[in-house]
Amino acid sequence: MMTSTERTELILPSIRAHMGDWVYYISTMKMKELAGRVSGVPMVYSNENLQNLLQRKVIPERATEIAHYLISQKQHFFNALVIGTFGGDPKWRELSIDDSSQNFSNDLISKYENNIGFLVLDGTEKLFSIDGQHRIEGIRKAIESDAKLNNEDICVILVRGVTAEQRSGDEQGYIRTRRLFTTINRYAKPVNLMSIIALDEDDSVAIITRQLVNEYPLFIGKKITIKPGKNILPNDRYSFTSILTIYNTLDLYLSPGPGWAKFKKFYPGEQTVNSLYKKSTNLWDVYCQHFPELDEVKNASPDAPIAAKYRHKEGGHVLFRPIGMLTYQRVVQRLIHSGVSVKKAIKDISAIPTSLSEFPWDNLFWDSQNKRILFASENQKVAEKWLFYTLGGDLSLIKTKEPTTVESLTSELAGILKISEREVIDKGYIKE
Repeated sequence: MMTSTERTELILPSIRAHMGDWVYYISTMKMKELAGRVSGVPMVYSNENLQNLLQRKVIPERATEIAHYLISQKQHFFNALVIGTFGGDPKWRELSIDDSSQNFSNDLISKYENNIGFLVLDGTEKLFSIDGQHRIEGIRKAIESDAKLNNEDICVILVRGVTAEQRSGDEQGYIRTRRLFTTINRYAKPVNLMSIIALDEDDSVAIITRQLVNEYPLFIGKKITIKPGKNILPNDRYSFTSILTIYNTLDLYLSPGPGWAKFKKFYPGEQTVNSLYKKSTNLWDVYCQHFPELDEVKNASPDAPIAAKYRHKEGGHVLFRPIGMLTYQRVVQRLIHSGVSVKKAIKDISAIPTSLSEFPWDNLFWDSQNKRILFASENQKVAEKWLFYTLGGDLSLIKTKEPTTVESLTSELAGILKISEREVIDKGYIKE
């Protein structure tokens, strides 16, 4: 990064605005200028240990991902960075609006004339990140590899801040800067999965999920719900499953293993998406082939209340509950990784009884007394192990802290079902 003696004057076309008791300036900076002038680490702690803690929060891997995004994604875009300024001699130069050719009213001119101008930085000021640390470090890495990015513009919001080293000269300004930093970071929430499914144009699974909802007969119209949550509302008579379950099922199925999360951050190209879409429709085709209830939904009209037959107050069909669909797919994935084809895996698992109120799901996934789904993670893990074991899977392939054996599975089932290990065997969960 350039030293203060190397920095020249920087003139930024800006809009001056205020919110609360903050006056701020909205402008753009070239990526090269940003990388050379702005510290990516916010200087908001006078305590060295706390500042080092903040320094470590700037994760190198995240900055590298951002750099890769800028270099590889032609349609890259960022929201505004919030930059603190301290010291130097910044000046605000207002522009006069000439209305001779625009026919602006005097009221309009007087309202905005004082807010449009140039912010002039003399080069001796300190610029530091308040919001956007990883993006700044990512930009720095990206322009080292691709000089074409140097002159791209990025939106910045500049506020007068006070760094930790200047705290003694302006204690109140320092406190304001700290509060602004913590407020922005506290209320900045990561994008949730529902938003990714609805909007993401890089995540292949999100793209395919949307395409399935538009085109594949099992999911068209009222056959799915877009409401978030682990379960589907009891009074929903139409939805076979939820859009979240479709996404999560495909995420399990399409993932080749390590590197999948990174792969989903970048659009892989139309050919790859089309190939993954074909693979996805094949998965659901096989499910419909071996589960007549799903095939019935697939062939019904988009607004037929078929789901009411298979999801009701007495339980119904295990695959008409998101917890059941995802557990089945996890087991199918384990079988595939064991060398079984997807067709055989689904055919084999379709032989398991599907009624929630009966063996094997009563007291495992379904509380018959209270007429409700059992969501405990322990129940899901044991159900997955039991299905895999029942379908001939090698329990030693299940990675847990302690080795999974027939004996340990029997013990876990006894605990979940609240019966003796002998009863677990007698009921047919474990082969004697």
